[in-house]
Amino acid sequence: MPYIVTEPIRIPGTKLGYAIYPFQTHFLDRISRREEHPIKLYIFELKDSNFIEVEKTLFQKDISLSLQNAKVVDNTLKEFVINNEKYVTDIDSMAKFFEDKTKKR
Repeated sequence: MPYIVTEPIRIPGTKLGYAIYPFQTHFLDRISRREEHPIKLYIFELKDSNFIEVEKTLFQKDISLSLQNAKVVDNTLKEFVINNEKYVTDIDSMAKFFEDKTKKR
């Protein structure tokens, strides 16, 4: 099911957070329907504080709105964390965050 997050969410066990922002086009914009990507995924480095404060943006990706975007977001987050393991602080809590919630137990 597609979802839209509009504020940064901390990824437990890392120094990272992510947010998904809706991107709306105006009818006067010069963009064709095939080029439209109505949501943007951002991955941030967060400041070391009790609050969710963004230090800097590390990654940005345009995603089309579909029923598969939740899976695309999860896969992109996992791939980014694997390729940038210097941001990982606690593997166990990170693994719990990324575990597949659709598995039957």
